[in-house]
Formats: sequence, C-alpha cells, structure tokens
Amino acid sequence: MKNSYVFFLGFAVILTACMDHQQQSTEGSNDVLEVSTTLFALEDFAKKIGGEFVVAESIYPPNADAHTFEPSSTDFVKLAEQDVFIYSGVGLEPFADTVEDVLDDENVYVIAAGEHIPLRGERSDEDSVDNPDVESHPYGDDIPEEIAVEGVADHYHTGDTVVITAEIEEALQSNQSQWYTRNHTHHQWEAAKGQDRTKFEAEARDGQEIMLVIYDDNLEPYVQSSPVEIVIDDHDGTSGLGDPHVFLDPILSIEIAENIKEVFIELLPEERETFERNFEKVKTELEKIDEEFRQTFAKADHHQIIVSHAAYGYWEERYGLEQLSVHGLSTTQEPSQADLVEIVEVASENNIQYVTFENNVSSTISEVIQSEIGAESLILRNMESISEEDLENEEDYFSMMRMNIDTLEIALNDDE
Repeated sequence: MKNSYVFFLGFAVILTACMDHQQQSTEGSNDVLEVSTTLFALEDFAKKIGGEFVVAESIYPPNADAHTFEPSSTDFVKLAEQDVFIYSGVGLEPFADTVEDVLDDENVYVIAAGEHIPLRGERSDEDSVDNPDVESHPYGDDIPEEIAVEGVADHYHTGDTVVITAEIEEALQSNQSQWYTRNHTHHQWEAAKGQDRTKFEAEARDGQEIMLVIYDDNLEPYVQSSPVEIVIDDHDGTSGLGDPHVFLDPILSIEIAENIKEVFIELLPEERETFERNFEKVKTELEKIDEEFRQTFAKADHHQIIVSHAAYGYWEERYGLEQLSVHGLSTTQEPSQADLVEIVEVASENNIQYVTFENNVSSTISEVIQSEIGAESLILRNMESISEEDLENEEDYFSMMRMNIDTLEIALNDDE
C-alpha cells in the first residue's frame, strides 16, 4: 500500500547536482545545522532546542495532510542539501523508506525521532503466537522455500482484497500447485479453494497466513513459498500497528524532543550546554501543557467529542477523552454507514453540541454529521502541519496546544 515515486530510479542524476553543496558543507565551517523535518511539531522542537545553531523547516506546506502528503522531486533535492532530516519514525509518513533510500549515500543525518516509543495499540511480541506445536508449513520445515510471491502490502484495511501472485519457474509450470491459509491462532493449514494456480485473491483477514506449495510428478510436496501474514490496519489504534500521533501527547513528546537534542549534541558537541538548556525549557513547557490538560478534563461535564479523524487516542489513554472519530487514524479511511449512525446516536444521547474539525483535514462527512445533530463547529490543531493563519500569527507548538485546550474546554462542557 506504499506510494511509489516514478522519479525514484532517475533521482540519482538529480542528486549529483547537490554534491558540490555537500562537499562545501563538510569542508567549510558547520556552526549552524540546516534541518528539514516532516511534522510541524518536529520542526518546532528542533528550532527551540537548536536555538541559534539550528535552522529548521518542515517540508510540509501549510495545511498539508501528513497521511496523504507526497514530496516532490524538488523536496528531495532540498533534503539532500540539508545536514539533518527528522521524521517521526512511527508510521505516519508513507514516504519515509523512500527518503532513507535516497539519502543513504548523501551527507545527511537521518533521525526517526519517535522510533522507539511504544505506540498505543501496537502489537507486542508477547501477543504473537509462539507455540512449538504450531506447524510452520503445511508439510514441515524441510520443503525448500523457492517460490517468490508478489503483491503483499505492508497492511490492509477491513474489506480490502488480498491479491498475491507467485513466480513459478518454467520447469514447474505444468506441476500441480495449491494455496494454503491459516489463521495465526490456529495450528493447522487448510487448502484454499477456488484459487488460480499462481494467484491468490480473497478478502483480507487479520493474522491470516498464506503460502503456495508445488508438487512433483508423484504428488509429493516439492517446493513452497515462505508464509506471508496479512495485517489489518484500520487506523484505529487496535490493529497492532500502533497509533502514530504520539506528538500530541505532551509527555511522550518529551522523549521525541530528547531524541532530537541527542542528535544535535552528536553533530555539534561543542554546543552541548546550549542544547541541554534549551531542551530543559521545552521539557518544562510540555509538563505544563500536560498539567493544563489534566485540569481541563478534571473540570469537564463530559469527556466525549466528535473529531474528524482519530488523532487523539493518546488523550484518551492519558486524560480520559472519548473521541468519536468520523475517519480512522488515517484521514483516508471512510466510515461505514453503521459507524455514522452510531456517532449520531451517541451524540444525541450525550447532548454533544460540537463537531471538531482540523485545520488540515477537509471532511464532508463530518459536515453532514454536524448538520444532522445540529452542532456547532470547533477547530483542533493536530500538529501535523500549520495553517497559513497560524503561521502568520507566529504560533508554535505550545500556543497551538493551548488553543486545543481552549477548544476542549468548550466542547467538553454543556452550555448553561
């Protein structure tokens, strides 16, 4: 399901134009780090921690949707000219792997600022099946895995169709083949009926494993593919892949900021004292934001809000928010009719008087719900990108988070 970039193969030619800049940067004075980031939150943390020794800018234009943004070739050229590239590393940026590949041979330090933060809803190793009695293959481990399969995505959504094709050597084209499936909680493989000999096509099922076996002339298993596992990620924080919106949690953001600080110290060790001091200021401010959130929820009449997309799950865990999301964790996932009916019913039962929109997310469906329940609209900043208005007003992460708190104080309290 990853985006592909048609310019990728020819991009090395474009990058050669940056080589002179790279050499000049490394050979000359490097008192100031030039930094590109993805999310606005990362840009703001980098600026605050780096101070006069860092120039940071997000590659996202105002109002960009982080879930759908695709960098242009110009963006990639600019990234190759920087000293540092910072992205979240928690699965929010669909182009992250491409960026790392492109910058691999460039003089650019790449940091995944939230890479090691445990994500809400992330499947741990303890959740995986590790039973020695479970068959790893239909016929055991002694059958060579010599069949390559294509079409396996990183994840699927509920209702998606899995299409997997197998590359079979010409010498085996006439041999009998069979697709097998198994759920990760079951021990036995079962033959999949009605499948083409080189193509498997069926509705995606979370945790299902799929593999192909080819038999010899005596109908004995000869070669097979490696089992592939299907993962359903409905972007709801429960699929096992995790909620990527960690930067909206002020406490988890301390760890993100600290990771950025450590990179700056590594690159400019002579400015350690400045980076440490600036980080402590950021940390203190994030702790204040956390306390303001707690006070807001402690005084709230109720904890339910209707939001455009489910970006606020970390507020659920830390403060007790109950978000009724129109879209999933990704803005690209549309709700079912049953989901919409449930949101309207819950809104009516709990006298929810507001629908909260976001500066960078346009949702016609949210507008329909707003009209259906007769609600007013409010705005939340999801920190993925900044709006033109907020940019002109020189807002930062902290001021916009306090705007979010103001919005919550309205949305979570009944009109008198």
